[in-house]
Amino acid sequence: MDEALFYAWNAWKTGKFKLPAGIVERDIHIKAVRYLKEKEILVLLGLRQTGKSTLTFQLIDHLLSEKVAPDRIFYFSFDDLSLRQELSASHASFTKIVERYLGEEVGSVSEPLYLFIDEVQKLPGFVEYVKSLYDLKYPIKWVITGSASLELKAQVKESLAGRVLNLTVSPFSERETFDVLDFSPPDKKELWKLFLTGNAPDMKRLMKLEAGLLPHKTRMQKVFEDCLVFGSLPAVVLAHDAAKKADLLKNYRETYLDQDIRNLVKEDKLWVYQRVMELLAGRIGDLLNYSNIASELEVTVDTIKRYCILLEKTFILKNLSTYSRNVRNEILKTPKVYFTDLGIRNSLLNLNSLSQLERLGQMGMALENMILERMDTAIRQLEVGETRLHYWRTKAKEEVDIVIEAPEHLLPVEVKSDRRVQAKHLRGLRSFLEKEKEQVGILVGRFDKADIIDEGKGRIYLMPYWML
Repeated sequence: MDEALFYAWNAWKTGKFKLPAGIVERDIHIKAVRYLKEKEILVLLGLRQTGKSTLTFQLIDHLLSEKVAPDRIFYFSFDDLSLRQELSASHASFTKIVERYLGEEVGSVSEPLYLFIDEVQKLPGFVEYVKSLYDLKYPIKWVITGSASLELKAQVKESLAGRVLNLTVSPFSERETFDVLDFSPPDKKELWKLFLTGNAPDMKRLMKLEAGLLPHKTRMQKVFEDCLVFGSLPAVVLAHDAAKKADLLKNYRETYLDQDIRNLVKEDKLWVYQRVMELLAGRIGDLLNYSNIASELEVTVDTIKRYCILLEKTFILKNLSTYSRNVRNEILKTPKVYFTDLGIRNSLLNLNSLSQLERLGQMGMALENMILERMDTAIRQLEVGETRLHYWRTKAKEEVDIVIEAPEHLLPVEVKSDRRVQAKHLRGLRSFLEKEKEQVGILVGRFDKADIIDEGKGRIYLMPYWML
């Protein structure tokens, strides 16, 4: 391995390592630090360019602050072709590289080593090599990252079962966005905790919580609206010019197709894959109908199914299963499709302004996708036990956009882009509360203020989108 490259990656070994100014501490940072102390392999997965590499360097900085000796910490990126070529001949040469710069044999070290491997899926078979060293009980803490999870997850599932702790690195949350823009972030944890634990606030408490957020309202609305159009990828959030944001998203799409997908899809079918992305971008919040898409593109249903799996496994799409008391029905029924990042979705449709979303009737689906992202973030941050997201639809076509399945209760959420409540907005929520014998539902919209509608024994909360 090239020495200059090694020391460029491992600058702490020469005393030149320093994190860039203004770097954002991610929401999962505390959990990742906690996992560094566990014996299992830490796997960081997520959409490309969400900051996995940056997080690894933040973890390295933490280790150094904890007085871990610099010579015990190693970082390698399998993005580097020359390193991949060297290791392809023999994975065992990886250990020899480490031992050369460590100055002793890996198997004889007395203090733990920390080995960080970026984009590990780019070197086929290396996960199995990691497993072999892990099973030898070498004193190594492995941290590996990957963005093409179709390959990496398969390798992890087959080779590292019971040996890993997984963390997903997502686009910026609202708190992280406020942080990078150098604003004091609003604290919504209490509000979400009340809803997710089934202790929904009464009117007095709701008004108090709303009042606590009001000083941040204008900025929250601005951040929310920017995310509706351009999404929350770190580089896009950091770009203050709308034209630069649009260019970054276009380049992202091209890089994704060229680097993540080109080797997984036949060259003459790459255009089909892109068209599938574009068609799904226009159908977020809809049931995923493989047959319709296959018919429109004149390809087989199996091809569309495979491409949809690729989109999900590479973190572009997020599928929502239906809620049912019968778990088998959840699996068999058609999922609804959403995008992990709205900026990527809008770029596929050449949408680059809020006025376009309004004019083309896209606001409702974009708002629904955004609220789903906010809920997913809240669930991960609060760690309220095994909590999953679904949608709800009956044979009579009664529907609720999102159902949060928490350990002790179900929380139905309907999302509308309207500014005033209409009776039709409440039908699905009312039906769900009655049939599932739940007490609380939420209607999200562009309302002026939070409110509560009493529905017999239950309550429906009217929540302005910016409060969530």
